[in-house]
Parts: sequence; C-alpha cells; structure tokens
Amino acid sequence: MLIIKIIAVKSSLLILIFSVFISFSVNAQNDTITLKSGDILAGEIKLISEGVLAIETAYSDTDFKIEFNKVNKLVIQRKCLIILTKARRRFGFIKSNAKQKITITLDNNLQEEYAISEIISLQEVRENFIQRFTGAIDLSYNFAKANKTNQFSVTGKLNYNSELWRFEANISSLKTNQENAELTRRTEANIELVRLLRKKLYFIIEIPFLSNTEQAIDSRISPSFGVGKFVISTNKLYLGLSSGFTLNIENYTDATLDKSSSEVFITSTFNIYDLKDFDFKTDIKFYPSISERGRIRTDYNLSLKYNLPLDFYIKLGFSLNYDNKPAFSGSEVDYIFTSGFGWSFN
Repeated sequence: MLIIKIIAVKSSLLILIFSVFISFSVNAQNDTITLKSGDILAGEIKLISEGVLAIETAYSDTDFKIEFNKVNKLVIQRKCLIILTKARRRFGFIKSNAKQKITITLDNNLQEEYAISEIISLQEVRENFIQRFTGAIDLSYNFAKANKTNQFSVTGKLNYNSELWRFEANISSLKTNQENAELTRRTEANIELVRLLRKKLYFIIEIPFLSNTEQAIDSRISPSFGVGKFVISTNKLYLGLSSGFTLNIENYTDATLDKSSSEVFITSTFNIYDLKDFDFKTDIKFYPSISERGRIRTDYNLSLKYNLPLDFYIKLGFSLNYDNKPAFSGSEVDYIFTSGFGWSFN
C-alpha cells in the first residue's frame, strides 16, 4: 500500500513538472502574427526594423523575415520599445484587438491605440542589461603579387537601446603594405550617446576619432555636444538634423603642427527603409571653425549592406574627409572605399 502511495505521489509530481515545462514552452513561443492573407505564425518576434519583421519559430533553424506591410495583426508577450511615426516612442506591451490596429499598454496600465502602419521599428527591451546590446563585425583582406601588396580592413559596431537612451560605437580600420612604398594606414571611430527629449528633439554627445597617413594625422579627437531633431520619421525613411559645438584636438606626424581649435558642427543623417534585404545609410557633417578663420572640415559616410541568412551580410562603404586648410599642402582630401563580409549578433 505504501509503495502504491509513493508511486502515486511521484506520478503526480512528474505530471506537475511536465505541466509546468509545457506551460513555459508554450509561453516562450506565444507571440503571433496574422498576415493579410489569413496565415498565422506563432513564435518569438525578434524585431521590426526597416520595413521587415523577423520571427523565430520552433520549426525553423533561421528567423523568418516578412515584409511588415503584409502584417494584419500581432501579439507580443514581452515588453517592447516601439518607435512610431512623428518620432513618438512608447515602452510597453503590444497587441492587436482589430485588423490593422495595435494597442500599447504602458507601465501605468494606460492603453493607447494606433494604426499598425504607424510602427517604424520595434525591439524587445530585455531585463538583462548585456542582452540590450547588438553589434556586428566584418573583415576584408586583399593580396596582389605586384609589389607584394596586401591590404587588411575591419569594421565593427556596437549599439544599445533603452526607452530614452541610445548608444552607438563604430570603428573602421584599413592598413596597406606595399614593397618600396610607405605604409598606408587609416582608422576612423565614433562614439555617440543620444538622450531623447520631447517634441522630436534629442540631446547628443559625440566623440569622433580619425588617424590617417594621407593627411599626416596621427590622431584627431573631436568631442562634441549639441541638440538634434527628427525632421522626418516614417516607416519608409528617416531624416535627422543636429548642431552644436566641437573641441578639435589634432596631433600630426610633425609634432610642431599639433593644435586645438573650436568649431560648430552641423550634421544631417538620412536612412531609407523597406528596401527588402538592403540597408542604406548616409550622413554628412560640416565643421566651420570658430577659432581658425576661414577653415571648414567635412566628413561624409555612406554604407550599403545586403543581408544574408544566419545573420551574415555583405557590405559596401565609402568615407571621405575634407579639410580646406590641412597641415600639409596637397592633403585636403582623403577617402576610402571598403567592401567586406560580416556577421551581426543579438
């Protein structure tokens, strides 16, 4: 009799554990999207970005990517950072109670309703601080027998997003060796911290770094701070403008030319979304000098990325630096074209 009771207790315990396990499994895969065709997909919605929704399902090794304009309804069980048109940002839970509509439940249980087409991007904001970071890295190597030329380049980025803060770090480095020629070296990096404000405004702190042999620059560090505005923010494109002040600290290969100066910066950033598997971004920065009369610097960047399966991608890039009063004659312009194969994480 005792043995029967023990077996019964163990069986009940196993059933309870199995039920809890099933419950967790179901809850882990209970995000749903309903397409305009009537098809329904269940899984874990990773993000909505640049006109594409990515969802991971239990029966697929890779994420499904679906054009967001084909989505009729969606339900997400985790808290998300939602960016809407007109630069509106919301932090809460999202679900559809009607076709082409979404309801966002905020922390104070206040509910707001929007058209689903007003969503520009959506990202789960995880409780784990480390998991809020995303990044990518790509490498390129070229070798030619002529003059024993070899070239290596690397680019990388790291992003962090929360309800009111955004952090982004980028680096691009190129090194070329060639027989009977001087080493060519160029490194460009940037750290940017953005604090979102009201009425499409944001406060920005930025620290660009440049080192290149073409303009005889050992290092140029230009900490900046200013205010920006989202001029256009839709689910098709983005245009942002910012302006502020910069302290320009320059060290050259000839140390007697080292100097510091103050500048104004004016920046324009333009992104186009919904290009299927392509990502396009370009920005231009003007630096009219305050302390050096008549001097103006310009930095321009363009990147085009084609997304591949398993988070791999192919990338093309172009960067240009212009200074109308360089340290050495004939070194006003330096530019670089890059191409590479990379991988993104998180």
